[in-house]
Amino acid sequence: MLSRLCFAKNHILTFSIMIEPVENDRFFLGITMAGAISAGCYTGGVMDYLFELLDIWEKAKKGEHELFADFKDLIPPHQIVIEAVGGASAGGMTTTMASIYALEGKINPVTVPGQVAERKGNIFYDNWVLMDDFQPGVEGNTFSKLWSTDDLKEGKLQSLLNSSFVDRIADGVFPKTQADIAVQTANLPGYISKDLQMILSHTLLRGMPMEVDFQTPIARKGRKSITPNHTTYEHYIVSHYHLNQGKAPNRDQYLFLNPYEKTSAQTLKLATIATGAFPVGLMYREFDDLNFSDNYLKTIYKRIISGKFGMADPDPENDMKFRLFPKQFSSVTVDGGAINNEPYREVMSLLSDHHGISKSDSYPDYGVIMIDPFPDQGQFKAAYERATDLVDVIPEILDTLQDQSRVKRREMLEGDPGTFYRSIIFPRKWSTEAGKTKPIKNPIACASVGAFGGFLDIKFRQHDFFLGRDNARNFFRYFFSMPYDKAAGIVHPIHSNWTDAMVEKFKIEKDGKVFLPIVPDLYLLMENDSVRKERRYQYTVPQMPIYNPEQLFSFRKSIEQRFLRIIEILWNRNYITKKEDNSILAKSFMEKYYRKGMLAKLGGWIAKICLKGVYLIAKRPIAKSVTEKIIRVVLTDLESKGLIK
Repeated sequence: MLSRLCFAKNHILTFSIMIEPVENDRFFLGITMAGAISAGCYTGGVMDYLFELLDIWEKAKKGEHELFADFKDLIPPHQIVIEAVGGASAGGMTTTMASIYALEGKINPVTVPGQVAERKGNIFYDNWVLMDDFQPGVEGNTFSKLWSTDDLKEGKLQSLLNSSFVDRIADGVFPKTQADIAVQTANLPGYISKDLQMILSHTLLRGMPMEVDFQTPIARKGRKSITPNHTTYEHYIVSHYHLNQGKAPNRDQYLFLNPYEKTSAQTLKLATIATGAFPVGLMYREFDDLNFSDNYLKTIYKRIISGKFGMADPDPENDMKFRLFPKQFSSVTVDGGAINNEPYREVMSLLSDHHGISKSDSYPDYGVIMIDPFPDQGQFKAAYERATDLVDVIPEILDTLQDQSRVKRREMLEGDPGTFYRSIIFPRKWSTEAGKTKPIKNPIACASVGAFGGFLDIKFRQHDFFLGRDNARNFFRYFFSMPYDKAAGIVHPIHSNWTDAMVEKFKIEKDGKVFLPIVPDLYLLMENDSVRKERRYQYTVPQMPIYNPEQLFSFRKSIEQRFLRIIEILWNRNYITKKEDNSILAKSFMEKYYRKGMLAKLGGWIAKICLKGVYLIAKRPIAKSVTEKIIRVVLTDLESKGLIK
């Protein structure tokens, strides 16, 4: 079997030489969901459409879908199998939702907007669009709850915004009734692997020591305490889950993907919340040895170092030494997107380690789709701006540290798209003016206010959910495809059993070449060519949502009150931890040159009283000023994106 395959960035492929059909016409799929903050609703919409496509296709192949009963001879026979999913931040939370949705087995797509506040019985819509609005027994919408001071009653500041809504949403995501994971796994549809693996990324604030041995042979014969070790600290970690045919895996190698058993569900829920713990803005979380055992951590760091996430033991020779590895490790953790916002390489590794790297003389039988509401694009034309002073340099330093922590070195080395299929779904919306179709500059509403815009209004989230569905429709119909030329022998194995009639119904023609979809959209069977072309530029929610600024001003007292309480907590906080001071010489010199007399002590007391008076007078104006600046920034950004009138 010979062929040559080249992938271009726009998903167009070229072939040469003949290839013979093979019996195994399965395509294995990995899905990565990037961090998105409030725009997780877009990712949820994409996943909702994908589940819908796969589910109706699965039923149609079995003759169990009435809508396609008259098209039984046109149903493509090949099989898609989702083997791996992964994500960071909001994408990580959606990843967990997708896994639970599959295990629950009740596929219920949301195809029309309907009443925005109506619960749909759909895990993506009910938790990403409704979010914490309309919660029984809890007053207010999601935005109002962000400013509640309930979480500050004990005098501790754990996040800038009240993060209780995150826990309530997580409670809604997880199954309310117990079930047998073995039974749920056995009942999974064919498009979900019974060995499904899931990866969520996290950022540990307490780094894991990674030692490099610099000892010479003679030094190893001497005292170990004399030779220093060269140690850096790894702050990136993943929680790696395995469905494992519904049987608990080796806990030293994997976490159990079981949302039904109490202990496994608690760890899974914590990891799901923790991957979305946006630094400062949302509450940090904590992992301990009850979540990640010492042996599990060692295995995970071997996978991170080697890049082999698809291997149970990536270091069989035990070459990686962890001499400084702390026992019963615990750490505060924040948003996984702080270090790795798009863990697509980890997901790809799960597939490539299982199936091997595709050679240039064969067709890829697996690939990864990344869903990214905010895809990174290089600023090639950005002009250099010289810093004027340290104030300009400090934010540049912070940006540099973040960019450096996210750099994709290994991914660049594996950048040849001919070795596997890699593609991306991202927000795209077109408008037609004067007969010309052009892309809208800001197609996704939740991108506003630094991606926190979705918290403002449920209409933003509803729009983006359906934009995700619409973009997924176009992606799977046109872009997620393979070239097809039967006469020239260019036929991917998944298309080898397609009839000419199937080809005619699903084909995409581009520049005189024919492409066939990897995941067929059966709704195409009921659309003629003109309808297909029209639908490509049609949107379920056609108009961008418009925010009423009066809503924002109605919350200004709540915002002021939260910042006032934060100021009070910060003022009363004890910033100095007293430790025993045994520095006799240092004390003597300090007393000699800084000994305080009565006047100095009196001045200190007066200064403290004055400072306390200034604090009491200024705290409310400061809270009001901060609130005013926040409202101004929000409205300015919404105006720049055309979301207010």
